[in-house]
Amino acid sequence: MFETHQFNPVLDKDFILENYDSEDYLLEVFGDFLSIMPEEIEEIKTLQAINDKDKILKKIHSISPAVGFVGGIELSDRMKKFEVKAKNDPNFDVNNAESNKLFADIDAFINIIQEEASQLS
Repeated sequence: MFETHQFNPVLDKDFILENYDSEDYLLEVFGDFLSIMPEEIEEIKTLQAINDKDKILKKIHSISPAVGFVGGIELSDRMKKFEVKAKNDPNFDVNNAESNKLFADIDAFINIIQEEASQLS
């Protein structure tokens, strides 16, 4: 059973075990996440290339709950803080090091979920 699975430390195992009562359900949620997230991060990167801060923040706002829902609690919190910081700073540059790091971490997180789904199935 998935209670003994060694989840990637980026994932909040306690959250996963508290919210998913079966491996099948968790795999379904991971599958749903993976069906939308690669496209979402690619769209963020496209928006970053044209420096569209408002649309990036809307994307971050819309996907941060999904990241948390699959156990990425810490990353989801960082995304929310990023959104607030960027909204409150009219000169915030979505091409700065902080932005690049967050977007790379989201991309890496998608890969982690893919790996976890593969290991569990």
